[in-house]
Amino acid sequence: MTHQQNHIIYVPGIHDDIYHAQGLLVKAWRLFGVRGHCQVMPWFGEQSYETKIQHLQGKIDYYKAQGHKVFLIGASAGASAVLNLYADNSGSIEGVALICPKINRPETVRRATYKANPAFRTSLSILQPNLAKLTSRDKAHIIIYYSPKDGVIPHRDSRIPGVKEYKLPAVGHGYAILYAITLGSPKLCDRLKKLATT
Repeated sequence: MTHQQNHIIYVPGIHDDIYHAQGLLVKAWRLFGVRGHCQVMPWFGEQSYETKIQHLQGKIDYYKAQGHKVFLIGASAGASAVLNLYADNSGSIEGVALICPKINRPETVRRATYKANPAFRTSLSILQPNLAKLTSRDKAHIIIYYSPKDGVIPHRDSRIPGVKEYKLPAVGHGYAILYAITLGSPKLCDRLKKLATT
């Protein structure tokens, strides 16, 4: 029988998914007792949201079929995809972390951003009714990280009532995400693993 492992699937945001640096950083989380994987949507392009999200769902199913624990992390735009999957699979996902997430007020996203990344618009649209599906138990398995001064995504756009929040010691959207997955990653991974026991 395969030894049970903790697998964390990290979904980056817009523009971040065209680079490979975050994927390399996530692999280093092995030092903290987890297997980190970076799964891009990707956000840009005309391919449908449904097709893109199936790749992420497939990765979850793959590790679950092997008897492993699966955790999800969504950064910025990636949070919407992660939450949509969690709303439909909360029983099979041990915990979720959201880093500087765009969750609320989809109407505030620039038109040019939606035009270049139509899957993001669909994801945010699907997310709004999915938020109402989250139970108190579901929310107990979610944590949110935010920057006190995020010029891209205001704090109020990152909040979910009933979900525990942690303030990052980094100013700015990109810097906060980078801090969370580097210097902040030991505590991030530890908190995620503890969610599996709540």
